Amino acid sequence: MKKSLRKIFAAALVTGSLFAMPIANAEIKTYEGTDEYIMSEFETIDTAKQRAKQKAERAAQEKAGVFVESNTEVVNLKVTRDEVRTMTGGILKIIDVVYQLTPLSDGKSLIVRAIVKADIDSDDINKWLNRGMTERADVVAKNLELQKAIDEQDKQIAELKKKLADSEARGDKEKLSEQFAAEDKIFRSNQKLEEAMRFYYTGDLQNVASYCTQAIDLNPSNAAAYSIRGAAYYSLQNYNGAINDLNRAIDLNATDYKNFYNRGLAYVKLGDYRKAVADFSSAIKLNPNDADSWYNRGVCRQRLGDSYKAREDLKRAKSLGYR
Repeated sequence: MKKSLRKIFAAALVTGSLFAMPIANAEIKTYEGTDEYIMSEFETIDTAKQRAKQKAERAAQEKAGVFVESNTEVVNLKVTRDEVRTMTGGILKIIDVVYQLTPLSDGKSLIVRAIVKADIDSDDINKWLNRGMTERADVVAKNLELQKAIDEQDKQIAELKKKLADSEARGDKEKLSEQFAAEDKIFRSNQKLEEAMRFYYTGDLQNVASYCTQAIDLNPSNAAAYSIRGAAYYSLQNYNGAINDLNRAIDLNATDYKNFYNRGLAYVKLGDYRKAVADFSSAIKLNPNDADSWYNRGVCRQRLGDSYKAREDLKRAKSLGYR
């Protein structure tokens, strides 16, 4: 009997998972995270506060992650850390934020310090661990994509600040002001995407799509927003919408095999096996070790009547560990 195709965003990237004995007694822990952001003369106090808060939240998540790890028995260290970060970010509840502003001697900028307090409930850890491996891998993969976008934006801001330090001699402050404004939109777009991921974590797909749309409105080049909204549309059975978003994600990032793989699965749902085969082939070219791509291409080739190539693909999938 033919196996059914794996659903979109299956556990292609994640080969291990967290395992834990359920925490018997509910326990709520409170963690504090502190970090700061140096505001440039071209940024608003609100933007600086949000950047400092984001960094402080990360600090709180790191501390809470220790609690999560202490209550889990792990397999595969790399995967565990990714999953712990995703879980912690999804279940950590911010209960208080305090800001401290310190003017710098240049009279043009501030040091904005954020102090975040957040709770984590052990019951939420148990709920996460009771989810299926594929569902958890899905959320982890999307969270990694978002964090990559956030890290890239942080680098861009750091580069602009270096340029700003040299701008007096070059007289390019007007251009830098425009660049800071553009980066501010990218930052706010990623903030909307973080909100989308919180809803993605809880399975509220309508709000995922809504916040991704807001992220795209702020930054039409936000590849992760199209990818995540495409996932939401797929799960909502809006396969044409998913394909449209994945088309755009591929236009913006043609090196990510997952976008081709996921679009292939959407084509499968529409019964267009030829386009699905083409996308799985593109995914394999970018990541030859992805067993799911080989398997799904093999099944599609079976349905197209290409038995020989189908057998070769399925054989390759098995050799890569597909079960």
